[in-house]
Amino acid sequence: MLTSKKKEMKLNKFKIFIIGTGLLLGTASCNDAREITQDGIISDQNVWESLEDLQLGLNGVYGQWNYESQINFNAIITDNVKRGIANNGQGQSLYNFNLIPGTSQSTSIYSNSYAVINYANRVLSGVENLEFEGENQATEDHIEAQLLTLRAMSHFTLFQYYTEDYSDANSLAITIMDYVPEITETPERNTVEEVLEFIKADLNRAAELISPEASDYFYINANTIKAVQARVALVEGDYTTAMNFAEELVAEYPLSNPDTYAAMFRDEVQGEAIFSLARGQGDSQVASLFYFNTVEIDGDPFLEVSNGLYNALDDNDIRKDVIVGSESEFQGENSTDNILLIYKYPGSVQPLVNDIKLIRSSEMKLIAAESKARTNDLAGAAQAIKELRDARFGSSQPLPTYNNLNQALTDILQERRLELAFEGQRFLDIKRIGADINTGINRNEADCASFSAPCGLPRSSYRFTLPIPQLELNANPNITQNTGY
Repeated sequence: MLTSKKKEMKLNKFKIFIIGTGLLLGTASCNDAREITQDGIISDQNVWESLEDLQLGLNGVYGQWNYESQINFNAIITDNVKRGIANNGQGQSLYNFNLIPGTSQSTSIYSNSYAVINYANRVLSGVENLEFEGENQATEDHIEAQLLTLRAMSHFTLFQYYTEDYSDANSLAITIMDYVPEITETPERNTVEEVLEFIKADLNRAAELISPEASDYFYINANTIKAVQARVALVEGDYTTAMNFAEELVAEYPLSNPDTYAAMFRDEVQGEAIFSLARGQGDSQVASLFYFNTVEIDGDPFLEVSNGLYNALDDNDIRKDVIVGSESEFQGENSTDNILLIYKYPGSVQPLVNDIKLIRSSEMKLIAAESKARTNDLAGAAQAIKELRDARFGSSQPLPTYNNLNQALTDILQERRLELAFEGQRFLDIKRIGADINTGINRNEADCASFSAPCGLPRSSYRFTLPIPQLELNANPNITQNTGY
């Protein structure tokens, strides 16, 4: 039987023995460490003996996923935070756009994504070796579908951050890992076309295998796969597919009204969440990305909501209440004395801990709007944005007017900023949409002054593609570094 929500999510999280490889993949690179054989280690030869083993392995893959690093990176490098009252230098370097191959910012997303892929590939090897019948086979198929989706999502994350040009089919993207590599392997990166085809193939296979009855939004189900397919299609430029998937999901997961929206971020209801990462007692504390202690003014916030983001939020928009804490102290527009508390993760099972709403129907509505705009349905794009604003304000809002694609994309990018603030997407949104409207990172002057940092990063900057980490370069002489690093 598949486990539900948080009860078994982290059970035997480290059951899978990870062998060091030539790639980072979240593994050790020290020869001495590889030579140690500890008591109780479960090897690939004997770990996969039953459906329960596969389920525990799947739980381990979920448990390995550290999406918090992406939330942290996107918040600091863009325009949604300023220096907090308890800041002792936290985020200073990244806020100054200091991205080099040897820093944690260039390594964490890379290593964690490959670690998830490596874990998934090891469990998939067990799936290949075990055969069942009837309901047991259906359960194994469901497990395999989740593993394939997790592998696809991790490859897609890497693709977005470490690929210079999404539209150049023959340019370098990232290294595809559909197997567990030997320590001596040193592969080059695959092309954009190869990586996108691989991701889509994993998702298509997952869609065939997933159980149609599965509905627990803390585990991957058929709708999760559909949402990821919409994301991939949008980046690839297959706007008809992106729009169709997105609109199907919005129909099934209606946009939350203001009260439900706020309750969703307090972990009280599912609301419009399509897929969430469960976080319980003892799990990572997402709000610790911004606070030392609690989500309060005396909880020592070291990062705060930027004046730029605060100024863009309307008092009647429920997103302002969700993003900005009620204990905030507003002294005046762009005042250096403003204390603007980040409240997107208010804590639920314990202070600082919240489930992470990874995919919501509002994002699907935004994908539909952008897809319509890019296929010359500007009126349809405007209507989609109006419907999202109607839900957030709890009343009918003016219909925006888009006279051209540039106007539509500019408004959609701004709406994504408000809707997805502190959810790990802002940098990637500017990278993708900003390339078409010549918009980079543009910070409020009061915000950049709080860190004595530059107020902008032009979209032409090579820094919109992350560097291949130095640890990877050291281990793999055949891999090519991105331009500028």
